[in-house]
Parts: sequence; structure tokens; C-alpha cells
Amino acid sequence: MPYCTECGGKLVWDRKLRQYSCESCGMTFNEAQLSAARDRLYVRNDDEDERKRRRHSEYLDWWFKDKKERR
Repeated sequence: MPYCTECGGKLVWDRKLRQYSCESCGMTFNEAQLSAARDRLYVRNDDEDERKRRRHSEYLDWWFKDKKERR
């Protein structure tokens, strides 16, 4: 059962509209919109973690350089 990306409510398929609608907030999604919304949720977290790792790695590289090279 799919869940709403906005509020976490249960999504119900409406055959006439050919869309999912949330029972809690009333938001509607077609299949492409729902897929894109889910991708944004998961990709955002992965990007943040990757950015933190890269930033940490760059900092360590800078820290271990010779003092003259840091400037």
C-alpha cells in the first residue's frame, strides 16, 4: 500500500481519475508524480550524507598538508 509523501497517510487509487489520493490530506498523485516524489525523498538523504563525507575528507586532506601548502 503506497503512502503519501507529504503527510504519511494512506493513498487510495481512484480509477476514474487514474490517480492516487491521500485519505488524510487530500493530495493527489499520478504514478509519475508519486515516483518522482519518492525519489526526491530518498535521493536528498543520500546526497546529504555524501556531501558530509566529502567535506570531511577534504578537511582531513587540508589538515594533513604541510603548513606552507595550507595557505
